[in-house]
Amino acid sequence: MRWFRLVCVVSFLMVCSGCLVSEVTEYKLALNADGKSGTFTTVMRHVESDSPDTSAQRKDFSTLIENWKGDRYLLEQMDKNLYVKERKLFMEKGKLAWRESSIFSDVTKLIPGFSADSSVRFPLTDTSGLKITTNGKLIVTRDSIFILWPPHTRTFEMKSANRNFTATSNFARLFQAYARK
Repeated sequence: MRWFRLVCVVSFLMVCSGCLVSEVTEYKLALNADGKSGTFTTVMRHVESDSPDTSAQRKDFSTLIENWKGDRYLLEQMDKNLYVKERKLFMEKGKLAWRESSIFSDVTKLIPGFSADSSVRFPLTDTSGLKITTNGKLIVTRDSIFILWPPHTRTFEMKSANRNFTATSNFARLFQAYARK
C-alpha cells in the first residue's frame, strides 16, 4: 500500500487527464546515499492520445505541450513533493517520447511509511495487455499482483510495455509541425 500514493503521482502525473497513453512507460526511483532524498525518472515512449476524436486528440496534444513548456505543471509537481529538474518531449525512432527527471528531499513524502529496513510492496491494478519488467520481484497471487523489493533496496525500477498498442492519433506528426513553427 505504501506505493499507492506514488502510483497516483507517477501514473502519469505528467500527462494529466488520462487521455494520453504510451506504448512503453518506465519509472525509476533512486535513493541517494542519505537514504532519504533521491531522483525520480519517468520515460514514456510512443506517446499518443487514446481518443478516436480528432478534436480531442488536438486538445490532448496541446495539454502535452503545455506540460512540457508551462510553469503550471512544474508547480503541480512541486505540490507532489517532486522538483522537476528536466522535462523533454522529443522524437525517438519516429515516435514521440517524454522524459522527466525530478528530485525529492524526503522519500516518505512520496511513500508514506517508507523504511529502508522494510520491504517495499507496489500493488499493480489492471495489467491485462501489459508486459511488466522490474528489478524487484513480480508476485502474482489469486487476487492480486504486486512488485516486492527487499529491505535496503536503493533503486526501484518498473517498466510496462503495452503488448497490443495501437495509436489512434499521430502525435509525432503534430510535434514535427509544432517544431517547425
